[in-house]
Amino acid sequence: MKSLKRIELENTIKLIEKKIEGYQQELKKCMKQMEALIVQEKEREKFVSSKEIVDLIERNVGKKINMSTIKRWADEGYLGEVIDEKEKFWALQSKQGKKRFLYPKAQAFAFLYEKGFLQPEFDVLDRVLVKNREMVPMIGIVISSSLDKGEFRYNLQVEGTLDRLKDVKERELTLATGDVNKA
Repeated sequence: MKSLKRIELENTIKLIEKKIEGYQQELKKCMKQMEALIVQEKEREKFVSSKEIVDLIERNVGKKINMSTIKRWADEGYLGEVIDEKEKFWALQSKQGKKRFLYPKAQAFAFLYEKGFLQPEFDVLDRVLVKNREMVPMIGIVISSSLDKGEFRYNLQVEGTLDRLKDVKERELTLATGDVNKA
C-alpha cells in the first residue's frame, strides 16, 4: 500500500502539470496576439489620422484647421484612401467614441506639402547633427530636402569636408547648436 504522503504528492504534481499546460496554451495565445500587435503597430505608422493632420498643420504653420476641412479633402480624394482605424487595426487599442479615419501618410503629406501646410523641419544651410554608421556624431549642412513617401529626407554636406550624405531621414537629425564635439 502506498503511503499517504506519496499519494498527496502525486496528486499535487498532476494538478501542477495541468496548470502548466493551461499556462502554456495561454502563453501561445498571448504570443500570437503580440505578433499581430507588432505587425499592426508597424503598419499604423504608414497612416495619419484626421486629428494628427489638424495638429500637424497647427504645429507647422500655426493655422487651425477644423475637422470639416479634413473631411472635405478626404471626400475629394486629396488625402488618399479613407480607412476606418478600428476595422483595419483591430489589435491596437483605440480611443473610445467616434470613428477615427486614417489616410496613407505618403498621399496625405504630399497634398499638405503642396498646399504649404507641411514644411521640412530644417532649412537649406541649417547646421544639423547626424551620426555616421559608427554612431559618431558629426555636423552636416543641409543642401536640399525632399518629401518622399510621407517623410522628409535631406542631402547634407559634412562640415569641413566635401563628403555628402544623401537621403538622410528627418528623424535622424537634430539642429546643431554650440560646440558639438563636447557632447
